[in-house]
This record gives sequence, structure tokens and C-alpha cells, in this order.
Amino acid sequence: MPHQKTPKNQQNEPEKKPVNLTTVTLSHNVFFGIILSLGMVITGLLYGACWRTSTLSIAPPSQPDRQIVLESRVRKVVAGYPIETMAPYIATHKKTTAAFLVGIAKKESNWGKRIPRSEDGADCYNYWGYRGEGSRGMAMGHGCFASPEEAIGVVGGRLDTLIQEYKFDTPAELIVWKCGWSCDGHSSKSVKKWISDVGLYSGKIKN
Repeated sequence: MPHQKTPKNQQNEPEKKPVNLTTVTLSHNVFFGIILSLGMVITGLLYGACWRTSTLSIAPPSQPDRQIVLESRVRKVVAGYPIETMAPYIATHKKTTAAFLVGIAKKESNWGKRIPRSEDGADCYNYWGYRGEGSRGMAMGHGCFASPEEAIGVVGGRLDTLIQEYKFDTPAELIVWKCGWSCDGHSSKSVKKWISDVGLYSGKIKN
């Protein structure tokens, strides 16, 4: 047979290879996997940012800010009474203790208008009927303190003990301030009145 020449237009054509469908499918899967991973990363970042923002918005005030707010509240409630000068020291305590410092002082001394005085007539800064001895001893059967800061430190410390250790955090439980461990020597009317009044005025600070 005579030798047949390959047509010129077919001599330089590259050999066509069959398409590997497995490779194409794998490439698509990898591509979509990368897209999905990126989407999850971006979603996670957005969620984290939103969480941090919400946390910042509900975070409690810092200690100095908390004291400023509490001092302002105390001043507003006791404005014009002698105890107002003690507001900065009252605000150093936790809110529950601060509330009872205000509530008990209202009941026991009308916020500093009925108080024990030393022999020379000086203010003993005892607005709570506290019977423990102060740095200036005793006056009229009650402790006599040298300064408002000392008074709040001692009386607030005693309330801290009753509230935090004994868990007496209601006016009814803190009746021990008035009666001691038994109210047998007090009328039920006076006991109820003490609880009611202390609850009313401490509530102005707590709520």
C-alpha cells in the first residue's frame, strides 16, 4: 500500500487526554471546604466581637466609680443632716453595710441630731447607739469616737461581721443591734417599729 500522509492540520495537534472526573470533584470539594472554613472563622470573629461588646456594656462599675455612685446616693438621702459628712466613709463599705449604716443611724440618732457627747460637749460621732468603747472612751453609756472615719470604721466593721459572717442581712435579723440576742426586755411594738424604720431608710440606699 502506498504510504498515506497525515493531513497537515492533524500533525501538530496535541494528544487529547481524557478528563479525570475524580480530580475535578476533589478540586471542587477543596474549594468549597476553604470557603466554608473562612465563613466559620469570620462568624467566630464576629461572635467574639459581639460578646466582648455586650460584656463591656454590662460590666459593673470599677471600685472608684462604685464608691462615687454610692456616696452620691447616701448624700442625696441624708442631705442636711450631720451624718452627711460621713458619706465618703460610708461609701467605702459594700452596699448592704452602707445601707444599714444609714438605716440604723436614722432610727438611733435621727442621722446625728440626737447623739452622745463627751464631757466637754464635743460630738462623739456615734450615731448608731453603739455601746463598744471608742478611742475617746465612753460617753453617756456609748462609745465616743475621735473622728467620723473612726466611727464608720468601727461600726461598719461590726455590721460587716453580722452581715457577712452571721448572714444577718435583713432588718428583722439585725434587730440584735437593738435587743442583743433577746428582745424580751423590749415591747413588741418598739421592735416592729425599729424593723420597719430601719428597713424603710436602708431600702433608700439598697434599691
